[in-house]
Amino acid sequence: MNNCDKGEAEIRGCLYFMISKMFRIVNRVAEDAFSEMDICPTHGFLMVLLQEDEEGLTVNKIAETLAIAPSTVTRFVDKLITKGYVEREKNGKQSIAKITAIGKEAMTEIYSCWSQLFRKMEMIVGDEEYLKETAKQISDFTDLIEKNQKIKY
Repeated sequence: MNNCDKGEAEIRGCLYFMISKMFRIVNRVAEDAFSEMDICPTHGFLMVLLQEDEEGLTVNKIAETLAIAPSTVTRFVDKLITKGYVEREKNGKQSIAKITAIGKEAMTEIYSCWSQLFRKMEMIVGDEEYLKETAKQISDFTDLIEKNQKIKY
């Protein structure tokens, strides 16, 4: 084995590198699916969370759920406010993000973007059952790491 082959084998065996590579590839497909809405896929997740909670959510609760920094959540909420999808209300010292009527109307398009992403991934992978099983394994793996690391975002 020459040095290039050995290096490639070591990289392919590196969990961190392979997960990062997979994320970059899947993220390109996801960003393409959401491009017409001019929001990123995580904005779509944030909208789903807000739709599910009529009372609204704090930045910290969104950050914890989406596993991103509170400052990133604030930027995302600001972007969604400019589009009219979300509003911010003050509740004492806390800021609560809530979905607007326009945001609720946009949910059909957001779910359409998610469907487009999943259809594209099924086409790429070529096996719906394999894709579902892989997603379940990745979800279980993520839950295990999160549970055992007590990571704060």
